[in-house]
Amino acid sequence: MNDVVAVALITALSTVTAGGLAGAFTYRAALAQATSQREQAREGRLDERLARHREVRRDVYVRFLDQLSEAHRFMDQLWMEPLPSPAEPAVRQLTEHADQLWKTMHIIDLEGPPEVAEAARLIAGSTWAEWDALKEYLEGSQGGEELHIRDSADWAQFLRRRTKQMEQLVDRARRAVGGHLTSG
Repeated sequence: MNDVVAVALITALSTVTAGGLAGAFTYRAALAQATSQREQAREGRLDERLARHREVRRDVYVRFLDQLSEAHRFMDQLWMEPLPSPAEPAVRQLTEHADQLWKTMHIIDLEGPPEVAEAARLIAGSTWAEWDALKEYLEGSQGGEELHIRDSADWAQFLRRRTKQMEQLVDRARRAVGGHLTSG
């Protein structure tokens, strides 16, 4: 009978040990899975945050480029068409365009990156310099003059500068939002 009891105890002990080992392995696997899921969730949140930040950047860059295009269109009109008389409404509108650029610059400075902010600041500064030249022409004009004929060297210089700076800005902005990547 002692043998039967001993075998029963050994069998029970083996069963309990096997159950404990299985439980321990199950616990470790569940712990590893939970850790992995937490890490994936954290990475997912980080990816979402980065995607939102890129989207905010993209939106502010588009707003700045739209404002820049409007300002340049108005400036081109002043260069190409006979100057208006009186000049005050044109000067006021020109000033509004330049002011809008600088207001958006604050957002670009905050959203970054610094390379984009630097390029945007450079083109906004050049736009302001062109504003200054046009303002002088407008205030010194009796109206009816065509600046692209009268001061073609200034006009050509501003156009070259605009083109170069716009290319720099767009290139840097595209890299900042990941638009330089190909889909292959």
